[in-house]
Amino acid sequence: MQIYKELKTNEGILRGYLHQPDINGKMPLVVMYHGFTGHKGENAFLFTQFSRYLCDNNIASLRFDFLGSGESDHDFKYMTFSKEVEEAKAILTLAKTFPFVRKIIVMGLSMGGAVATQVAKERASEIDKLILWAPAGNIREIIENSHFSTSENGNCDLGGIELSSLFIDDIKEKDLWTGIDQFKKPVSIHHGSNDTAVPLIISEKYKEIYQNCKLHIYQNGTHTFTNVMIRNKLFADNVKFISD
Repeated sequence: MQIYKELKTNEGILRGYLHQPDINGKMPLVVMYHGFTGHKGENAFLFTQFSRYLCDNNIASLRFDFLGSGESDHDFKYMTFSKEVEEAKAILTLAKTFPFVRKIIVMGLSMGGAVATQVAKERASEIDKLILWAPAGNIREIIENSHFSTSENGNCDLGGIELSSLFIDDIKEKDLWTGIDQFKKPVSIHHGSNDTAVPLIISEKYKEIYQNCKLHIYQNGTHTFTNVMIRNKLFADNVKFISD
């Protein structure tokens, strides 16, 4: 069962979906955070596919567009990393209100993975497990080493969407590593060997930090796992981790 959801915040409305298996009793819930320039469906329907796969395995999921992305309020130039962390925490708060939830798993892709680590650091007691897909702990370095064209108002032009200078100023101030080891519960990291956006070494660094962690490497996998067989393996590995 796929249910449209709106989450009202002081800054605008987030729009997304809850996938809830049609079974009685309590179940796990996966809270998904999309990546930079991504959305609640993600590249090549990655999140949509995973939500349906989870539902088929009696696991619920919740996925929203962050403000400035997809169908949520604001344009992309509104977005900063700090704002996404606050929105991610609001989504987690909503997830806790569902009466059918037995445990909560927070999951993030790319920059959404970096967001997830910050949420897990601050709200560790509310999260049972953490899943990171190609987590972009290097997002600050990516931005600092990029050469964006600028629009007339000084924002960066990303092929038709604007990246605000506020995002750049915000991310340059971030230390995305210190304190994340406060989350001591199970962590599962997944990374494609052919990822050209976030190098595998970043996930290896996360694995060294988290005490209770396993890293899965998918040979020939891309940043968003754009291969049917690889996705099938990725989904199955995640369901096993969630269900254990």
